[in-house]
Amino acid sequence: MGCTIDTPWHRYALIAELAQRLGRKSRQFGKTSLQKIIFLLQELEEVPTNYQFSLYTHGPFTAQILGDLDLVEGFGAVKVRYFTEGYGGYQISPDRESESIRNKAAQFLDQNKEKIDKVVDEFGAFSAKDLELRSTIVYLDRDAGRTKKDLSRDRFIQLVKRIKPRFSEDTIAVALKELEEKGFVEFRAD
Repeated sequence: MGCTIDTPWHRYALIAELAQRLGRKSRQFGKTSLQKIIFLLQELEEVPTNYQFSLYTHGPFTAQILGDLDLVEGFGAVKVRYFTEGYGGYQISPDRESESIRNKAAQFLDQNKEKIDKVVDEFGAFSAKDLELRSTIVYLDRDAGRTKKDLSRDRFIQLVKRIKPRFSEDTIAVALKELEEKGFVEFRAD
């Protein structure tokens, strides 16, 4: 009796691809940014990563990505470096086996190229803090849709503020308006 293991090369390749693209574009492409970009790919563009996200301190999070990142680093496709300058954090950059891992799921990357391009273009230059706010707004918008909560725009902003007290209501309103104008979230009238 044989055992088969479905290796999620598409997820590993996506991490390597994002490191390749955002290691150059983002001033700090780290673990938080990786989480948020993959969440936005999955939720806004329906890229089939099958990660299970929950809302945590810094927005949507799944430990699955951290496990996959460790494997991709072990394969030699990315480097994850901790640094202490500034606010500290992690920097993810491509490594010697990046192309090899991306080639293992080239069809997946090709099929989703336009979607990846769109999310990288729209969100790739944002800081982890800006991604935290925007991904939280998207998460709460999708959650309200799933649970059929009919929140006014003002009540939605207050909900985000309760969950993310470090952001002002004005900052939340600006990010929400930006996401609305780009068609990423849809809002009910007040």
